[in-house]
Amino acid sequence: MAASEREPLTGNIAFDSLIAAFAEEREADKAEAIRLRIWEEFGVEGAAFISDMASFSSTSRKVGVCHFLKLIHRTRQIVGPIIEKNGGTLLKFDADNCYAFFNTTDEAIQAGFDINAAIFAANEKFGLAEQIYLSIGIDYGRLLLVGDVDYFGDPVNTASKLGEDLAVRAEVLVTERALENSTFTIPELAERMRARISEIEIEYIRLPMTEVAASR
Repeated sequence: MAASEREPLTGNIAFDSLIAAFAEEREADKAEAIRLRIWEEFGVEGAAFISDMASFSSTSRKVGVCHFLKLIHRTRQIVGPIIEKNGGTLLKFDADNCYAFFNTTDEAIQAGFDINAAIFAANEKFGLAEQIYLSIGIDYGRLLLVGDVDYFGDPVNTASKLGEDLAVRAEVLVTERALENSTFTIPELAERMRARISEIEIEYIRLPMTEVAASR
């Protein structure tokens, strides 16, 4: 199959063409030149923000996937505008996950707080089976940002581990390195944690919604 016939990675023609060329190049010096060009054109510093709906699998099994799809729809209506209000770029929704990019850690953290607060307020209108809870992971560093479509890099991988694997409902987990690029004051009750997932060691801070509310 020719490169032009292959499934695109992101839908961004420039990015996908460079990745295809990098994948097919066999000469080391030329491949390195392509790699450097990819980072030159798409490399940025910023915060990766990834949220996950808590108890997706167990809730779907109990009440059915259509019920959960309804909750996903409601979540998206809440999350999208708050990300944009806090200066973020909403890249994509994928099932019960949200992927966003922020120029600063502070913006990402504030978006996390505002989203959880809005969801808590929305939950007051519904019974237990209709309530929504999010877990959020945030990391900061150099990554490949493909317009307003997608992103790739170590901060993205780490934010994903935090939001999907380590955080519980209504928690915002932020890496130590993200906080080093932040003016955020860590609440006294916030816990410093360390975890190792898929051979990746992560140092992070737990910011439950209750602790944040008490510190503001």
